[in-house]
Amino acid sequence: MRHYNILPTAQIRDASLSKDALKRLTWIDWYSFNGKNAELTCRHFGISKSVFYRWKNRFDLNNLKSLEFDTKLRRPHRLREMTTSPSILKLIYEIRLLDLSKSKYEIEEELKRAGIKISRKVIQKVINRHFELRNDERKIRLQKSRNYKIARIKASRELREKDLGSLVQIDTKHLYILGQRFYVFVAIDCRSRLGFVYAYKSASSKNAADFLLKVIPYFPFKILAINTDNGPEFLLNFHKLTEELNIPHYFTHPHTPKMNARAERLIKTLEYEFLHYRTLIPEIEEVRKICWEFNDLYNKKRFHQALGYKTPQEYVSILQEKKGGQPFLI
Repeated sequence: MRHYNILPTAQIRDASLSKDALKRLTWIDWYSFNGKNAELTCRHFGISKSVFYRWKNRFDLNNLKSLEFDTKLRRPHRLREMTTSPSILKLIYEIRLLDLSKSKYEIEEELKRAGIKISRKVIQKVINRHFELRNDERKIRLQKSRNYKIARIKASRELREKDLGSLVQIDTKHLYILGQRFYVFVAIDCRSRLGFVYAYKSASSKNAADFLLKVIPYFPFKILAINTDNGPEFLLNFHKLTEELNIPHYFTHPHTPKMNARAERLIKTLEYEFLHYRTLIPEIEEVRKICWEFNDLYNKKRFHQALGYKTPQEYVSILQEKKGGQPFLI
């Protein structure tokens, strides 16, 4: 706190003034000890005379709170009031109070069926004006879900094309076969488009960790970083495994699939170019067998426009030969 000549510093500190009130006190203090020249004070602080005299006249040496802005001074003398019948407002209040999860659209429909036509804006006003009608449970759940215990670090765009394995994107997709749900995990190297898919009965973090242990030996190069979305399957066991393997784990922004675009594209390729043309049986081993067939087709036989119409296997071989390594066979 700066030094004031008009009052002891301890007294000003005890008053607990706001930042704006302290600024006004500075005007009065400078004015009092510089010949009480209002024009010079206004020029020094760059304020108008009307503003200075307004606060000078309000200032009370024994009550520093007089320098605080009184919001009541801005209150209109006449306020608009709702023209809706009080009986209807009371009915809206009672309906919402019985079920806080009921939205304004549902309340509007309920009143319409009772022969009462009312705007949903009026219903929302009633909800906003009564604290007990607000449903804060969803907001609390959302805040809890965002209270992350794992740092959600974002991968830089340069990692995608930097080198083999510099960034491997991993994602999941649920697959329905004759009423049964399966979860297909996919992984793709951003540089070479080398992909790997495998199926599980559930999307747990334990299965995600098992999937990562299958991806690592399948890829003929070292995985240097992993990028996933914020799904629960990529936390706990999966994240612990990445820490044990010393592989950086990056996350996308919530509801931003384009940050994992190559994994999303691999899922679409699996669906539209492979699964839609096969007779599927709801057995996990059969689904896994199909996944292995797709891995062989995608990496060895399918030409990729982004790779200059080469297969991922050919592209990885070319890159490894340029670096002085040996071509590989999956």
